[in-house]
Amino acid sequence: MTFIVTDKDAFQRVDKYLKKIMPKAPSNLIYKLLRTKDVRVNNKKVSGDYIIQEDDVVLIYVTEAQAEEFFVPYTFNEVEPDFKLIYEDENILVVHKKSGLLVHPSPLEKHYTLTNMVLTYLKRKGEFKDHERGYIPSPIARIDQDTNGIIIFAKKQNVHQILATAFLNEKSTKRVYKAVVYGKMNNGEGTINLSLLKTQGRVVVHNEGSEATTFYRVIKETSTKSLLEVHLLTGRQHQIRVHMQSIGHPIVGDKKYGKDENISLALNAYSLTFYGLVAPLEYLNGKTFIADNTFELLKTLGD
Repeated sequence: MTFIVTDKDAFQRVDKYLKKIMPKAPSNLIYKLLRTKDVRVNNKKVSGDYIIQEDDVVLIYVTEAQAEEFFVPYTFNEVEPDFKLIYEDENILVVHKKSGLLVHPSPLEKHYTLTNMVLTYLKRKGEFKDHERGYIPSPIARIDQDTNGIIIFAKKQNVHQILATAFLNEKSTKRVYKAVVYGKMNNGEGTINLSLLKTQGRVVVHNEGSEATTFYRVIKETSTKSLLEVHLLTGRQHQIRVHMQSIGHPIVGDKKYGKDENISLALNAYSLTFYGLVAPLEYLNGKTFIADNTFELLKTLGD
């Protein structure tokens, strides 16, 4: 089997690349192929940690039966795209996800997802070939199903690695949300420092949890609700929802951590800014992407 490395798959370890193009093959077989020189790059023996480059020629010697069993095409269900395109270039795709839409499949919904919509969009543009194996355009960080706002997809493996690392560094990203919460805040702004722990399908405030910090600022308020701008200084699951509930101001429409009511979750992943990204993404440093849902939040806020 012969594969030519594209720019989408370059700059990753060859063993990880093999696992992507041979998804049905057990890991021990892949490392055996590497040990026995049955994997060659540019007709040279390589170890598993070799970093493949664009236009590298990867030769894999397998039997016909192994080829039929292990080299299977990627399949997905095409779904009509229903998202707002914020920004796109050869490396990334930034979209505004609507409330109620899953980013990834779940046991209850396997097809109607944002990921399948993005793959459909890229396939129709000719940028994604679902019959081929390799890197599949993927979201870097997801937001809850009921949250609307920014999601960024990487189109290449090395881009995914750079952005995923950036999201783990608090100084590399600035994430701003907007939310409507119940009650009037006692002051115009504040910081919540409460550790969070996931247990039995819920996230709770707990001293043994992971450190979590949220900054909020009141934008507008009524006698019963407040519209907030919220900065995530850490990125824990359900962080804003649990932090606001813990100080007595649950987010409107939060059925899990607030009131069980038939109202959409009033939480908008509003903006995302990157800092300190390395090549080839340095051109994104200081650039802010915005998915504004303030108009709908103001309607939720009321008079």
